Amino acid sequence: MLNLARMSPRLQLRTAALATVALMLSVLAAFSTTGPVRIGSQELDLVAESRPTNAAKVFRWGFAAWEDEFIKPLSRQWRTSHAKRVRNQVGMLTLDASRRSGTVWATVPGHGKRYGRWEARVRSEQNGSGGQKYRVLWELIPSGGYACGSKNLEISSYRVGDSRARMQIRTPKGATFGASKRRNLRDNIWHTYAVEVTRTHISWFVDTKVVRTERRDAALTGTEYQMRFRLAAVKGKRMNPTRMQMDWVRYYSLARPNAKSIQAPRTNRGSFDPAC
Repeated sequence: MLNLARMSPRLQLRTAALATVALMLSVLAAFSTTGPVRIGSQELDLVAESRPTNAAKVFRWGFAAWEDEFIKPLSRQWRTSHAKRVRNQVGMLTLDASRRSGTVWATVPGHGKRYGRWEARVRSEQNGSGGQKYRVLWELIPSGGYACGSKNLEISSYRVGDSRARMQIRTPKGATFGASKRRNLRDNIWHTYAVEVTRTHISWFVDTKVVRTERRDAALTGTEYQMRFRLAAVKGKRMNPTRMQMDWVRYYSLARPNAKSIQAPRTNRGSFDPAC
């Protein structure tokens, strides 16, 4: 062990500075890992800052053409189902659904796009039990009128605690094209979900990886979409209070080609009743 008392003042100062630098480096090293890190009595699930957490960075989509980081109060461009249940809270768009509130949503009607890339960082938390679980959805919906979700494109859809996040597109003729990805969807676990929609394909991304690419003509509806976040209730049922939060949401144009291959398995074709 070093004896500072025996050192000259200049050497003491230099030793203290080096010790400070070493401490800072050790802290940075701890926070550059991925997974649980214990600080005191708290165990935090950290995401490495040195590793990209969004597909836009990995596939080099460039600067976002539109974004909301939710730093200020909720912008007027957003429309919500419940003014008191949707707000910006500590830099996050927050949707709070109660036992009897029914479905809660937030959307941007004035930002319709036919093609492009949409990405958001999402987490959720269930704050009660004994009722039905809300479905947590990050989705694109048609800018115009539609019925029964017959043109919706789900970027991620799950119930808190599920083991898989679902992705799906519906078509007006009753066809569905969907798949799912295994994820840890417990309370307050962040995941980043994205979708790329072009004239020739739709690709879904989960936590920076492309997981599905669909090229069949029947799935490519050419719909103009607007983004929506939603906590979907079961009609007439008592629900478990649930919170959905978004750290940020961004839209990118197709001006830049993907820097990596988007080759991935296609989705599974199914059906639904478009006349509900």
